[in-house]
Amino acid sequence: MEDKKKKIKFLNDVSEKFKALEPEKKKLITIISIIVIILIIVTIITSIIFAVGTNNAGKVIGNINNGSFAVKNGGKVILTNTAINSGNDLEKGIYEIDLNNNDETTLITQDEYVKSLIKYRGNIYYVAANQADNGNYIKQIIKMKPNGKNKQVLVDNIETTSIGNSTMNISDGWVYYLNAEYKLEKVKTNGEKRQQIADEEIETFQISGNNIYYLTRDNEFKKMKKDGSQIEEIEKGIGNFQVVNNDVYYISRSNYYLMKLDLKTKEETEIVNKKVKTFNIYKKTIYYATNETEDRAIYSTNLNGKKHKKIVDLLSANNFICIVGNWIYYTDKIEDSIYNDAVYRIKTNGKDKEMINI
Repeated sequence: MEDKKKKIKFLNDVSEKFKALEPEKKKLITIISIIVIILIIVTIITSIIFAVGTNNAGKVIGNINNGSFAVKNGGKVILTNTAINSGNDLEKGIYEIDLNNNDETTLITQDEYVKSLIKYRGNIYYVAANQADNGNYIKQIIKMKPNGKNKQVLVDNIETTSIGNSTMNISDGWVYYLNAEYKLEKVKTNGEKRQQIADEEIETFQISGNNIYYLTRDNEFKKMKKDGSQIEEIEKGIGNFQVVNNDVYYISRSNYYLMKLDLKTKEETEIVNKKVKTFNIYKKTIYYATNETEDRAIYSTNLNGKKHKKIVDLLSANNFICIVGNWIYYTDKIEDSIYNDAVYRIKTNGKDKEMINI
């Protein structure tokens, strides 16, 4: 109570002294105070923007797990048609469409098989693969402006037998990716300081906070720090996964149901009791594609697996799902052709389905 009285007395004394000052000094003190307040506010806002902009790892992981064939860029969407057999004469590469009018299609870069499109600090990063003379593919990590200009090869000597193994992510100014031996490497976004950070052969990985969660090629689910230290085995039987806060959602290797594992308590919860081909968690909603003989469709549900809603029926069991704003971009067979597939999009509420001409 005594301390409170002293604080009140101090504030009253300061107020009285301020009132007694000459007008010019009052004005100067007021101006200085306003400048200091503005600087504090600008510092806080800058810190928030910098913090948000430095770590891209957790924001697009659901798309990355689905090949990341679509990414938002202002009022545009940048897509690759590598994930589909388009059945037409369009070149493999990266296209740009208008978010509200998919008939406006622009080819940005061509003659490349493209995976893992990621937008980070105003640039587009992706994995490009082209077939070498020996039949294998040489993968590159590419950085460019969204319009296709200022293209830079960050890593150019990743040899692999296929283009399927293309997991990549970006966190705090580093690009993380798998090399030719399926081992985790990172390189600065300017192409410098390339280094290997793990010796295990890895199938896929996700960065969440200060940890990297990953599946080994022996189907072990583990985590480590972003520098490769403190490796810890968590569980077995986990297939494709996505970490959200303290939970890992995954497709079970035993029955292909969608499950949730609490990373602290190790308690498991069944989210979807049907075979699931793929899923994508975005803004507390799970979008998943079922792969049952009598039930092939994209559904949505909340993080607890309640209130499942069918969004659209599917013809194919080979699907990928990317979320861009309030649109679901997904791959499926073309209705009048059993050999060709396409990229479609539909609103997250199940309305306005349309095929993308890429």
